[in-house]
Amino acid sequence: MNENIIRLNNIHEVIALFDAIALEANLPAMCYEKTRYIPWSVFKDMQVYALDFEPYLSIGQRCNMHYFGIMQSKRRLYLAHCNDAGHAPRWEARPITLAQLMDGELMEYLHKNHAYNLGLKISFDLDYAI
Repeated sequence: MNENIIRLNNIHEVIALFDAIALEANLPAMCYEKTRYIPWSVFKDMQVYALDFEPYLSIGQRCNMHYFGIMQSKRRLYLAHCNDAGHAPRWEARPITLAQLMDGELMEYLHKNHAYNLGLKISFDLDYAI
C-alpha cells in the first residue's frame, strides 16, 4: 500500500478532500465518535493520504508513526489502521470530520500507543456503507 500514498502538503489540500464529500455521505454525529471493524477488502481499496505538514508531522513522530495518514473510501474520510496486537489482524476505521482532524490534541490522543484509543470505542452495531 505504501507505494500508492498521496502526500498532502498543506491544509488547503485536506480541505479540498472534505469539500468533495457528497452531502448524502454525511453520517449521524454519533458515528464520528466510534470506530468499527471493516473487511480487509475495503481497507486495501482505500486511498491513503500522508499529511506532510505540521502539526501532523510532529503528531506522527510523537505517536511512533511512519507518517500521519487519513484514508478515503468512495464516500468519506477515515482514520484507519490494522490492529494486530496479539490476535488475528482486524481492520478498524473511524469516520472523521474536518473539525476533528484539525484538533491536534484529539488526533494525538486517538493515535497514542499505536492507535489504542481508536480501538477503545469499537461499535459492533454500526452498519453504514463505508
